[in-house]
Amino acid sequence: MNATFRITLTLSVVLTMTGCGSAMQPTEFLNPSFDFAFVERVAVLPFENLSSDRQAGFRAGRLTVTELLASNAVDVVEPGEVNAVLAKFPGAVRGQIKQPSTEEIVSLAGELGVQAVILGSVSQSETIRSGAVTIPVVTLDLHMVEAETGRTVWATTHSKKGTSFGARVLGTGGEPMAETTRQCLREMLKALIE
Repeated sequence: MNATFRITLTLSVVLTMTGCGSAMQPTEFLNPSFDFAFVERVAVLPFENLSSDRQAGFRAGRLTVTELLASNAVDVVEPGEVNAVLAKFPGAVRGQIKQPSTEEIVSLAGELGVQAVILGSVSQSETIRSGAVTIPVVTLDLHMVEAETGRTVWATTHSKKGTSFGARVLGTGGEPMAETTRQCLREMLKALIE
């Protein structure tokens, strides 16, 4: 094989592999009439888990709290405090309300002293196989509800494949599911935090 052909082949493989990992952009709604500067403190409700990964909801909720705190954009109520208040609502199971009503969200926000509540769900959290490589895939849905009226002021959905260049080229394992979830959340929260 001549050197030019080898370089061309290598570049083709690199460009193809890099293109396979390109991510979709999040679908996003941002209420243009809402002043996000007003939001100083938020509560993150436990995430609904619609996937077969039993830890996906817990993992995504905790990572959302951490990413929000790390951004220094808002203060976040501790999850234990949120769960304690949620447990007071009728029908709550282990500190979680299935699809809370607008009135429940407004009441919860008032009790926690927050300007907004973030709700989320995990619709996909699985590992798929691509040849010899396993690739984690996550799909998350988040929305922020204003405390006073209970209306949604921000919503986003995003899917993320978590694999590294080395995993694709060398056939090694992909990144952990937690890292894929974290990267997905960072991309989702970017517009809200900036």
